[in-house]
Amino acid sequence: MELLKKENVQICDAAANWREAIRIAVKPLEEHGYVESRYKEEIISNVEKMGPYIVIAENIALPHARPEQGALKTQIGVTLFRKNVVFEGKDMPARLFVTLAAKDSNSHLDALMEISELLSDEATVEKILNAPDKEELYQYFAN
Repeated sequence: MELLKKENVQICDAAANWREAIRIAVKPLEEHGYVESRYKEEIISNVEKMGPYIVIAENIALPHARPEQGALKTQIGVTLFRKNVVFEGKDMPARLFVTLAAKDSNSHLDALMEISELLSDEATVEKILNAPDKEELYQYFAN
């Protein structure tokens, strides 16, 4: 997956709440110039308005916002939380946050297809959720 740089992969113990989890998940993309600092707050605002649509399956969240909401370059960040992140109004918690920044409406579609394929396999998701370190976590997405 060409859209994932190793520096944008991280493992964290926990987040105080879903808002903090989004801020943590976006941080590598912000630090490396893929998104503006407002991008994380735009995602939070979108979730507050539309509900937790970013939780796409049990244990999996796909934080993202529109290109005009602060995305500068197309890139993905992967954050694994060791403890569940709970979203109000959603029965499923999330631990794996695959943060997407897309500079336009099309450049991320191939990556989304690859991510969907990877995360559709329950055994693979289980391995990802139990990755011991960020190197191994990165390898699941890089291959």
